[in-house]
Amino acid sequence: MKPDFTGVWKLIRGESEFAFLPPPRLRIDTISHVDPQFHVRTRQKDANGDVTVDRDLTLGGNAIEISIRGRTRQIRATWDDSILVVETLSQVSGSNRRLVDRRTLDPGGTWLTLDRTQEQPGGDVRQRLRFRRLG
Repeated sequence: MKPDFTGVWKLIRGESEFAFLPPPRLRIDTISHVDPQFHVRTRQKDANGDVTVDRDLTLGGNAIEISIRGRTRQIRATWDDSILVVETLSQVSGSNRRLVDRRTLDPGGTWLTLDRTQEQPGGDVRQRLRFRRLG
């Protein structure tokens, strides 16, 4: 059975692993998930400011194109058993970058874990972001 990620999720910095990258001051993901539709609004405050990004994905569908902070990205979402996999392709300083996010829910539905791999020149970066359901 596939999980339902619907909810408002707050990043818990003390539960997360950021590698050498600075953690955001705030990140809230608001998800509406009625399979195969998956909408996520991410609000993040960090050194670049306070940015909100909306993504409307169809799980197993074609990639969509969005712009974040002036950079175009191709995003596609698929299932790997009960894991939601979101792949994002972009270019940074003329080099290709690939992000692979693997979202899972704990059995109680209180915690969402996002395991991220950033494939980029100079080597891969792995992060584990832990979100707690609000409300």
